[in-house]
Amino acid sequence: MRVLVPLLTLCALLACQTMHAAPEPPDWVPALLTQEEATEGFFPLFDGESLDGWWIRGTNPDAFTVEDGLLVVTGEPDGDWIFTDLTFDNYVLRYEYRLPPEGGNSGVSIRAPRHGDPAFAGMEIQVLTPGHEIGWQSSGAIYAAVEPEVEADRPVGEWNSVEVLVDGPRIRTIMNDQTLYDILTTDYDEPGTGEEEWRHTLADRPLSGHIAIQSHSDYVEFRNIRLKPLPGGPEWRPLFNQRDLTGWTVVGDAQWTVLDDGILRGDGAGMTERSELRSLEEFEDFEIQVWIRTHDRANSGVFFRGRGEDAWPRSYEAQIDNHATRYFTGAIWDQAEASELRAMDHCWFHMHVIAQGRHIDVRVNGKTVVEHVADETRHETYPSGWITLQAHDPDMIVDFDHVEVRPVQEENRR
Repeated sequence: MRVLVPLLTLCALLACQTMHAAPEPPDWVPALLTQEEATEGFFPLFDGESLDGWWIRGTNPDAFTVEDGLLVVTGEPDGDWIFTDLTFDNYVLRYEYRLPPEGGNSGVSIRAPRHGDPAFAGMEIQVLTPGHEIGWQSSGAIYAAVEPEVEADRPVGEWNSVEVLVDGPRIRTIMNDQTLYDILTTDYDEPGTGEEEWRHTLADRPLSGHIAIQSHSDYVEFRNIRLKPLPGGPEWRPLFNQRDLTGWTVVGDAQWTVLDDGILRGDGAGMTERSELRSLEEFEDFEIQVWIRTHDRANSGVFFRGRGEDAWPRSYEAQIDNHATRYFTGAIWDQAEASELRAMDHCWFHMHVIAQGRHIDVRVNGKTVVEHVADETRHETYPSGWITLQAHDPDMIVDFDHVEVRPVQEENRR
């Protein structure tokens, strides 16, 4: 039977919902992603319309603009770099670039801090006119460190497709379906010598940072910039072992199973009472990231700082519901609405929650959708506690692939 809601409460909810229009679903497919990419969990870093989600460093903001759906490096003088607002740890990055007939120079930096030169403080995947005689400076090279094994870039005026796998020390770059290199940064621990003594090693580069695009006083076009987060990264540790429910306890009568491919499935079929999967470990200030796939109109949530014996405490719930009219995916239920819907049913999406004191941020698919300061009474009542995955109703099926937690990182501190 369906979980019952008191009549007055139901009426109040319906009254509230009539005041809010249902959220518009993301238009990434087919505009910015293929259906396969969306299903796998990719999301766009560039919306094709604005520089929302990016930050320009340098004295001339006109060095970067948007024209006809393209992110354009204009070549205006005094340009520098444009950075994603958020940092990323492990991921697959895909983008396309095109050089004008006269050629050009730019680069895409991975794991870059906002200070220093992203080519060396992070790692720069070179964008350059084809045919450069210096290997570590040619198209697709990790600038000043790793040269491509093949020359795969197309003639100027044509689009080049690039995929960069960034996974711990492993960096693999594929250009136009040809693998340029597949290396471990830990193997690059010796600085250059002689005329190349200025070359930096890769072994000591950061394992997390921004993605950045360089202005090198040349005109270059970029499009279809998209990213798929991968698990792991600095200080992340798994809460779910992808084999069984060790470290968790089932509350209520929903079904929680680990599928053959290591995916955790919450199924509400037959549930008659409030149900959840609760961590045995408790947390105060922390970050949690989880990969989620909702089936048809499923309703769930990630509760945190839970206390007491009752399921669904009035602490904090990062909502999972792509069809709610108000508190949809990414919202903090009954406390803060999400700024936009960035998830779709049957497609993997990434949720990242940062809890530090009364400050709660929620990021969905690479964008902050909630920046919330909880009231003092709630924080005093729920300063710490367990994390739970919610089973909301008998029609719910939700899959979770990786659940990871870590201390609050410096770049995320308030």
